[in-house]
Amino acid sequence: MKRTNRIIAGLLAMLAANALHAAEFAGAGVGPIPDHNASGSNITFSVSGFTQPVAQVRLRLALTHSFVGDLRATLLSPGGTARLVIFSRLAYRAASSVGRGSNFSGTYLFDDAGTDLWAAAELAGSGNIPPASYRASTGGVSSEDGTPSDHGGCSTSLTAAFAGLAPADANGTWTLNIADLSAGDAGLVSSAQLGILDASDALFRSGFDPSTIGSCKLAWFDLTGSGRSSYVLVRNIGGGPGGVVTWFVKDNHVAAGGAVDSFALGLSTDTFLTGDWDGDGIGDAAVWRAGDSAQFIVRRSSRPTRLLTQAFGHTGDDPRHVGDYDGDRRSDFAVFRSGAQAGDASKTLVKLSAGGADRTLVTGENGSFASGGVDYTGDGIADMAIQANAGSGVASFRIFNGIDGAPEGSFNFGTPSDIIVTGNQFGDELADITIVRGAGGQLNWTTRDTGSGIGQPAVAFGLSATDFALSGDYDGDGLDDYAVWRPSATEGQSKFVVRPSTAPATTIEIPLGKNGDFPPGNNRVH
Repeated sequence: MKRTNRIIAGLLAMLAANALHAAEFAGAGVGPIPDHNASGSNITFSVSGFTQPVAQVRLRLALTHSFVGDLRATLLSPGGTARLVIFSRLAYRAASSVGRGSNFSGTYLFDDAGTDLWAAAELAGSGNIPPASYRASTGGVSSEDGTPSDHGGCSTSLTAAFAGLAPADANGTWTLNIADLSAGDAGLVSSAQLGILDASDALFRSGFDPSTIGSCKLAWFDLTGSGRSSYVLVRNIGGGPGGVVTWFVKDNHVAAGGAVDSFALGLSTDTFLTGDWDGDGIGDAAVWRAGDSAQFIVRRSSRPTRLLTQAFGHTGDDPRHVGDYDGDRRSDFAVFRSGAQAGDASKTLVKLSAGGADRTLVTGENGSFASGGVDYTGDGIADMAIQANAGSGVASFRIFNGIDGAPEGSFNFGTPSDIIVTGNQFGDELADITIVRGAGGQLNWTTRDTGSGIGQPAVAFGLSATDFALSGDYDGDGLDDYAVWRPSATEGQSKFVVRPSTAPATTIEIPLGKNGDFPPGNNRVH
């Protein structure tokens, strides 16, 4: 009996050591949600007692409101250090611009072990969304906010947004802002509880199930959450090699009026990238800095004042293959490393952002060109395409699986000197390959549909002498558009030019930048 008691006492001590502090905090300021008031109301949580970094956050709401598409809820840590949209404009999509008439009625838990909230709203029709556990999700874009897009409904991660907050950032007043963005329907929050855990023991954590993350498309280089690719440039403000760089981000949201945000990140000698390392459905600006111990430096949209750094790779690597290599809808760090000499195997090295063992994918030989970080096979995992010289002026492509590097197919397409642009031009689950070739002073774009294997007729778009080729969804229809940034020595004449997939005969021109700037979107071109 004494030995049994000692074992039990030891187990309890071990659990206590692992679960250092876990608590729920009741929200103050609950009550009716002001109708048609974008400022909304704030529910606050007084958090104290944490001495270790945050490991997990969850939110429980007793909530009633007819027509859930009216609402937006955003959770902010003390001082706004970290933030995440919990839900917003639920069920607003391009195909259903007025959203769904579903209702909140009951108690809802938002955490990473929940299921797809948007799917539940679809099933509910005009009835009540069942009280249950749901994942947070990106917001829809309504017709009142501008041209609708298919951005909303991407399940996101509370853990990725808030985990790692130091005690100084966690203790204090947390805020849940909840706003009703349209007139005509009313509701209230009758109670709210914020749960915070600062231990990593699995016994005290909700699990992560990739099958619950829902299905939607994210736009490359969407740094504002508009559902469309943003217009992004970087500029060497410091002057000279290694000067400090400022990013300029023009919002592609109609209602935002194309506002331009700017922030400092990186040096002029860095490689400029974007991804979504915090899983909030909004792109994060990042740089990769070469060296014997190279590193990624990430400015997360959910935590812009706390840079994320990760040592990975070394000088000579190509870091432009960031993508989701484990299917959790968070970007993973990846570099492509060419073989040292002819005949040597090239490889893609992947460091998973959610942990787990680093991957080494053997993908190609010395002299080949990589174009990775997108899903060529439709399994939800980023893969790698390798372009090589097949001889006689013909280029060959080979696709390698992003999980284990297994060959997934090969084909001939274009010439070895063609530029490779990755994107999705056909609306299925498969990324496509576009080649760009200068001829007669123009850029000629040719896209191969991965699903059918058919190369489409070439399209002349852009100027070969000046333009930077880009790819992104600038019109919000879920398809990537051909696009360029055109610098000009004349002040005020530099601009983005987009051939929208929805109306290719009518180009979009957005003045931005000046000669000497660089569009990070060009770093997805190889």
